[in-house]
Amino acid sequence: MMKKQMFLLLIVLLLLPALAGAHTLMVYIFDNEDGTLTVEGRFNTGQTAEGALIRLESLVTGEVLFKQRLPQESELTVTIPGEPYQVVLDAGPGHTIVKEGIPPQGGFAEKYQAQGKTAAVTRQQVPSRGMPGLMKLSVGCALVLLLLTLYFSHRNTQKLLKALQNNASGSK
Repeated sequence: MMKKQMFLLLIVLLLLPALAGAHTLMVYIFDNEDGTLTVEGRFNTGQTAEGALIRLESLVTGEVLFKQRLPQESELTVTIPGEPYQVVLDAGPGHTIVKEGIPPQGGFAEKYQAQGKTAAVTRQQVPSRGMPGLMKLSVGCALVLLLLTLYFSHRNTQKLLKALQNNASGSK
């Protein structure tokens, strides 16, 4: 009976990392060719990024040109700014993506083309990192298994010692 319970516990612990549901945030930017762009946010699991914050930030001044949360359908259509910008999709800690914005049909105004991008991208693209969390869970499971192994090893050793003592005292 005890072996069956331990076997089931072992299977559950080994399957926990797969069930943890690590997911990666993805952003798609589409040029609608009408002076607007559509930003769509999703997780690689297929889950929408509803409620994630979309910001269009100027690469010239650093100011926020547009800011709005994604609705239930997880996409927004926005007018393309006339200056170089970046699109930031922020779905919380560890789930932020920054992409360079699509230029308007005629390109950015000459004053921006001549001076180039005066400000660097303010944030590095930070993909969601599902693996460290998964790794922590795996290490936690390994630690639990180690502790269980030590416990049962100690318990069985004690049983063996008692049996040996009983046999030694019984054979005298």
